[in-house]
Amino acid sequence: NEGVNEGVNEGVNEGVNEVYKFISKNPGKRTPFISEQLDIPIKTLERWIKILKDRNVIEFIGIPKKGGYYKKTIDN
Repeated sequence: NEGVNEGVNEGVNEGVNEVYKFISKNPGKRTPFISEQLDIPIKTLERWIKILKDRNVIEFIGIPKKGGYYKKTIDN
């Protein structure tokens, strides 16, 4: 079981990091666009975005139909 869990967690972390990098380089995009560009199913992308939001590194700015995801900036 340990090897399986490590493999799954590693895959998730790689996916989450890929989404984070994409949002950092392409601010303001919504999930359908990100999903299409990265070839990730919407449901998987939504789970990974939730992880990033829980880590407080991205945020959704704007109204649901027009807004998008942005990398959070750290206020000094």
